Formats: sequence, C-alpha cells, structure tokens
Amino acid sequence: MSPDELKKRYEPKPTGKDLAYERQLWQARYSPCGRFLIACGYDATIQRWDVSGEEPKLLSPLTGHNGWVQCMAFAPQTGKLFTADSWGQVACWPYADESPQPVWRLPEAHDGWIRALAVSPDGQHVATSGNDQAIRIWNAADGKLHKEWKAPERLFSLCFHPDGKSLVSGDLKGLVRQWDVTEGKSVRELDASLLYQLDRIQECGGARHLAFDAEGKLLACAGQKKPGGGFATGTPCVLVFDWESGKLVREMPMGGEQDGFAYDAQFHPAGFVMCASCAFPGKGHVWFWKPDQEQAFYTSTKLPNGRTLSLHPDGRRLALLTSQAANGNGRQLKDGKYDGGSAKVQMLEFAADVG
Repeated sequence: MSPDELKKRYEPKPTGKDLAYERQLWQARYSPCGRFLIACGYDATIQRWDVSGEEPKLLSPLTGHNGWVQCMAFAPQTGKLFTADSWGQVACWPYADESPQPVWRLPEAHDGWIRALAVSPDGQHVATSGNDQAIRIWNAADGKLHKEWKAPERLFSLCFHPDGKSLVSGDLKGLVRQWDVTEGKSVRELDASLLYQLDRIQECGGARHLAFDAEGKLLACAGQKKPGGGFATGTPCVLVFDWESGKLVREMPMGGEQDGFAYDAQFHPAGFVMCASCAFPGKGHVWFWKPDQEQAFYTSTKLPNGRTLSLHPDGRRLALLTSQAANGNGRQLKDGKYDGGSAKVQMLEFAADVG
C-alpha cells in the first residue's frame, strides 16, 4: 500500500469511551482474550477494566505491590499476568478472577527496581531484570528460580524472540544483547548507542523498550535520539533492526528535542510499527511507520503524553495510555495538596473494514 492508502485504512479514530484514572499509570495492555484492559502504575496497584460490553466496567484492582509497577506481561496459554515493581517484587496473578489473589509472589526477586519483564512464547518462563543488572528466569507455574546471570549494565528492557531460544536485553548505554537462554551467555550485540549520551556527568537515554514482529524477523528498539541531561531533552526515536543480519533497517525519529522518549513500539500485523512518546505535559506524538518506507505514514500531535499502545486481538481497537503530572519542583501546593498526576486510556479504533 502507498502511504496515503495506509493512512486512510489505519488512521485511529476516537471512540468517545476513554478510561480515566486518578493517578499516573505506566502501561496498559489488552489481555490475550480481549475481554480485559489492564494497567499498572505509580500507586502500586494494577487496575482492571472489563471491555467486553458496550461500556467499559472498572473491576477490583490487584494489590500487594509496594512501589511503582512499571512492567507487566501476560502468559496467553495460562490466563496469568506477571507484574514487577520498583522494590524488587515479582508476582503472578489469575487476572480474570473476580477478586484475584497472587498464585505466587517473590518480594525480593531483585535488589531494587525491576525495569523489565518478559514471558517466554510458550508461557513456561518469566524473565526479569533492572537496576541490579541481574537477569533472572523464573518458572511461570511456581515462581522458582530457573536460571540467572549478570549483565554488564543496568537494563531497561527485555524481550523473548518468538522461537523461544533467545532473550534480548536493552541497557542504559543503548547496547542490545542477544542471550542464549539455555546457556545464559551473550551471543551477539546490536548497536543502538545513538539512544545514549554521557552529558557532562549524567548518563542519559537507553534502550527503553524492545519488541519483535510476529515472525521474529524485525526487532524494534525504542528510546530517545541524542538524549540530554536536566529535563531529559531529546527526540523520540525507534530503531528497527533486521534480526538475521543485525543491521539497522530504519531510524524512526519523530518531533523535536522537547518531545521526550519513545516509550513504546509495537508491530501491527500489517507490518508497520506503532510508536508513542511522552515528555512535558502536552508534548509527544503517536506515529505509524513501515520499515521499508522513508517516512511515517501517520503522525499526530493530538495524542500527546503517550506511554503505551495496545492492539486489541480483534485488530480494530487500539488503547493509548496517556499519563501526565505537572512538575512539582519549586511549585506551590494547590489547596494545600500536591498534584500527583493522572492518567487516561484513550480508546481508539481503525476503519470498519480493517481485519
């Protein structure tokens, strides 16, 4: 398809059924069955909505984490959800239950902040990592440690290859490593270093998110091009690599130096990458880009503050999580209270004929 044809077919439209939450959320994903939308955030809870009816219905939250919950993933075959927080805890939940209680919980899975979590394609294992640089593989059924090894740098992202044989990590310095899961050894490295910069004494940027296409032929790596210190100025950017050769196929920058990070990148079944970025309140883009084309075929500044994009299993609905808070440093309290921020899940849809 030409860029114009792609835009006509896949430009997302608001449904008018947005979901609001009183605190900041970090990720929002549709469940593999499509019945639920689940989001994790800064108040140590996991929020659930039933989206199977005409109107979304807020359900009871999952509670028991102690800090920010910034990563989660589903095991499609088992109906389980895995979550991790900034205090180093990992938990497994039967997310579809009326009042879910953890199947298992590991309060000290890591020493501090867990920034990345991934579930193997067969749903048998869960990988976690974060600030302590340890990569740990857990048995999904009971939470027992299966394997562990150390990475050279602090990690921001993890992703299993669809064949299940490799785990891919992205670190602070923009190095993407392929690990042999059986041996726990680094196989090769992909260079995403343009997402990192040492700005005077501050290390900035990093490979913030990784995602494969369905066939495992392309790998998307999201972050910020030429990141700077202070208010983390830089241009949101997604890099797409050819997995077989390891070569960079396309840089996908969007916006200017005040538009922040690309925090999410997901492959659509039609072969394009869906990207979202977030920075200061009101900044950031949503953009769609086919790796074999020179420019994005769709971009919008009317969908700022984007943290994650999630495609519904029906292929027609798209959930965009936006989250923001005014900078409180040096600001006066409002009515004696600190404004802790809020979140919105914008419910979008493609054209009616999209399958």
